[in-house]
Amino acid sequence: MRVLRWILAAVMLLNALPAVAADKTVGVIMSGNMGYYQDVHKAFAASLGKEGFDFRTVDTLLQMPSPDSLSWANAARKLVVAEVNVLVAYGAPAALAMVRETKSIPLVYAGVYDPAAAGVSARNLTGISAKVPMTSLLKYLKKMTPFTRIAVVYNEYEPDSVKQAEELAELESQYGFQTVKMLIKRPDEAKKLVFTGKADAVLISVSAAANEAIDTIVQLAREAKIPAISQIGGTAEHGVVLSLAPSPSEQGAAAGRMVARLLKGEKPASIPVEVPRMVELVINLKEAGALGIKVPIDLISDATKVIK
Repeated sequence: MRVLRWILAAVMLLNALPAVAADKTVGVIMSGNMGYYQDVHKAFAASLGKEGFDFRTVDTLLQMPSPDSLSWANAARKLVVAEVNVLVAYGAPAALAMVRETKSIPLVYAGVYDPAAAGVSARNLTGISAKVPMTSLLKYLKKMTPFTRIAVVYNEYEPDSVKQAEELAELESQYGFQTVKMLIKRPDEAKKLVFTGKADAVLISVSAAANEAIDTIVQLAREAKIPAISQIGGTAEHGVVLSLAPSPSEQGAAAGRMVARLLKGEKPASIPVEVPRMVELVINLKEAGALGIKVPIDLISDATKVIK
């Protein structure tokens, strides 16, 4: 997997390189090989181009490290050594790695669930958060199916993932359920998870490690006959029954505009942090039906996208 990941990054980098040297260089780090971050990156590149910084004027150095602390740190270190003009991170682990490696290069983040709680803060930093209410996700789930236990698959080395697990536990008394924490540190550990008899639903947290193993986790949820839910976009296509997530297009577009301003000479402190305004509710009716879950009409009407 690591070899394939670096090959993909190399191919994307080669495709982004112009025939002549560009004026500026932007370094980008994804927190693992996640479809959501890839969608954010596509929107980022398009937004940057609209601002006048396309492949002819900007080189993009993309890093897609394995979802572990050492790989995130090494990716950030390589881009700092490359003396890029601006650093961009998708996800809290990548953002934190950048903050630790440089105090001078301007930093922009996107796809960070809760920047303040994760400690994503620095004078040379700005970005757009990706936080949507956990309460909203639970309200939608409760309309679909009753639950008394919710398993959450998380990674203790990913702050956003830990924060979601904590938020879920804080809502137990309000919604009348128990949280069952299931820790994985690497994608291959997902195959050892057991949901049968332990949970009525499973929340796949914003962890890169968990989302790289999303097909395995969804299959285990199917075998346990329980729905998988998520606050990451693009997961419904993998069989997640209910997802509520900030639009990747908005995340990428905002990051692109911010980077353009930085490349034009503005300081990160002059660019305010943004919060998501576009939230996508996606329901996988096909998966729900296979699990015997009848989705209410009003919930279907509220959905941004329905997979049949």
